[in-house]
Amino acid sequence: MKLWTSPWVSCLVILILCFGSECGTVRRNGRSKRELVRIREARATIPGACATRLPRGKRSLPGLERRVLRQRRRSSHAEENSPERGKAVYFTGRGDQLRLKPGVEIPRGNFTLEMWIKPEGGQRSPTVIAGLYDKCFYASSDRGWLLGIQAVSEYGNRDPRFFFSLKTDRAHKVTSIHANVRYVPNQWAHVAITYDGVYMKLFVNGAQVGVSREQSGDVFSHLTKKCKVLMIGGNALNHNYRGAVEKVGLWKQARRQRYIIRDMQGHEDPGDLPHLVIRETFEHPGRKWLTVKDGSFPQVEKGGPGRHGNTEGLLDTTLEPPACGQTVCDNVDVIKNYNLLWTLRRPKKVRYRVVNIWDDAKKRPTVSDNQIILQHQKLNDAFSPYNISWELSIHNVTSSSLRDRLILANCDIGKIGNDECDPECNHPLTGFDAGDCVFGHPNNCPNHKLGNGVCDPECNCDNYFYDNGDCCNPNVTDVTKTCINSSSPHKAFLDMKELKEILRLDGSTHLNVFFANSSDEDLAGVATWPWDKEALTHLGGIVLNPSFYGTFGHTDTMVHEVGHSLGLYHVFRGVSEIDSCNDACLETEPSMETGDLCADTNPTPKYKECNDPEPGNETCGHQHFTHTPFNNYMSYTDDACTNSFTLNQMARMHCYLDLIYQTWQPAIKPPPVVMAPQVVEQHHNSVTFEWFPPISGHFYDRSGISV
Repeated sequence: MKLWTSPWVSCLVILILCFGSECGTVRRNGRSKRELVRIREARATIPGACATRLPRGKRSLPGLERRVLRQRRRSSHAEENSPERGKAVYFTGRGDQLRLKPGVEIPRGNFTLEMWIKPEGGQRSPTVIAGLYDKCFYASSDRGWLLGIQAVSEYGNRDPRFFFSLKTDRAHKVTSIHANVRYVPNQWAHVAITYDGVYMKLFVNGAQVGVSREQSGDVFSHLTKKCKVLMIGGNALNHNYRGAVEKVGLWKQARRQRYIIRDMQGHEDPGDLPHLVIRETFEHPGRKWLTVKDGSFPQVEKGGPGRHGNTEGLLDTTLEPPACGQTVCDNVDVIKNYNLLWTLRRPKKVRYRVVNIWDDAKKRPTVSDNQIILQHQKLNDAFSPYNISWELSIHNVTSSSLRDRLILANCDIGKIGNDECDPECNHPLTGFDAGDCVFGHPNNCPNHKLGNGVCDPECNCDNYFYDNGDCCNPNVTDVTKTCINSSSPHKAFLDMKELKEILRLDGSTHLNVFFANSSDEDLAGVATWPWDKEALTHLGGIVLNPSFYGTFGHTDTMVHEVGHSLGLYHVFRGVSEIDSCNDACLETEPSMETGDLCADTNPTPKYKECNDPEPGNETCGHQHFTHTPFNNYMSYTDDACTNSFTLNQMARMHCYLDLIYQTWQPAIKPPPVVMAPQVVEQHHNSVTFEWFPPISGHFYDRSGISV
């Protein structure tokens, strides 16, 4: 008999040749009594014995019985606590926000906001789910309140949590409170925020997870109520939310916890109705809401909480990553097979594109031809021993407007002038973070200099509207040196997202290589992870400091960043890049489940010397580190020291080239099935196989499999 995979198969192929009403167990010699007991328990626990996965030695996955029971408990919990609540709407994160129509009395004092949300992973920080804004001061004021997601770790976007921030009209600074744990992507959560004029409180799934009393009084006065706008799905600074929202409630009182829990469970209290301002189920969103940017309402989400299909009895063949991982390429069994099977590591050619900006006279390129040639040679020298080669193309852009501007590598433009000194934005051409990083030197601008047709440095700040516009007027001054107004089209700087939006280079066919400067001169490059949403879009790619590109002694910088793009972490992840000593990624011994997820790189702290670090106190108790991978490209040592990847790292890179970056390769081939089919159960008249899908999840026509 021949079995063919089919496009509708989403997770596995099951062979069942059943002629009777029962299925037996797999016949194996030497099975222990303990294992037989586990089999019987699993069969008794999960409906459909033929669909039960048996224990097969050590795996990185939890047992099927535990997973299915967890799913059943979550489903039943959602059904109990989340009865039919109307429609869920999905925000794409691309400008489909909603704004409450005028005429609805927004609470200016005590209030409560509740909603069900299902956020996707990979949100930018901060992400705004809902907020009250002052439309009269959109660009420069944070008066009002926000509910959203924000990373609390200093390492990029790690450890993202729900947050609630508030700043009354009379307050000098904003107050933010965060949940006690990170949010779980793609799962429904009930979130509520309350303010009673003294206490700010944040609730997640009925539990109070944050509180502060740093703000006081009404949020705004009756004189400014016409300026206040309630929005869902993002804000004016493009900190847009990506995910589903359902059943939004707004009250003009700070509700007590027990009432929030009752509402979460679907039990409305008639006594609350006089205080209810909005109860939005999105059955007819156009009645109360206006679209903000693109003119379209968010999409209707199919199946909110309590409406999920029942998956009991189905085989669960999800190749889950460990707690410290991100994707199937972090799964121990998958990477072990990439290590063992040479066919999974066959030579791969990958396309990349260098984006070089010139002025209008086609002079002053960002990088020279010699830099490009030398870097290309060193890139292939580094990767070719691991069956990965690179095909170069060059994209030349002629634009003095872009060439003359400072391109900031890791400064989000929304951070400039946010009343906090952000080191990554601290640069003379940003006005030292719009003055946020200048302490004790207030500007003193005489009135006669304001708007006098000259850019006066003492007037070039937000308080004086950047010399009443003179410092951003190209007819008055060289704006590439003086315009520090982040809202001006003539500003002297761009962040990387703005540059990428201008260029809009397809990221699905090449790894795009951009160049930018940084206020931190030690920052040599930034890369998009393969699991990021932007990986195959025009917003992905790697960003390099042109001073570190294609110059002797710095060519391994690009090798390092390309390693990140192909899924490699720093070798010191797990020792230096952790949130606490309870971090799931804490690495005390080489492991494929913690740290950098490579068992052939010993734990090491962040260290720049070409030797083992000297004994010393580390955060989590380790003092001696020996045989550390200081020669590894993913360390922080310089070119004279770095010279290699490890076998586990090679396996990870090949895995991500198969999983994510098929379209970067000229010869697109079906991704491999990295796990062999395995017998689940068999009987004299039936047999059940579980079949893991191709690593990308996409099915192609393949040769038949005889059984």
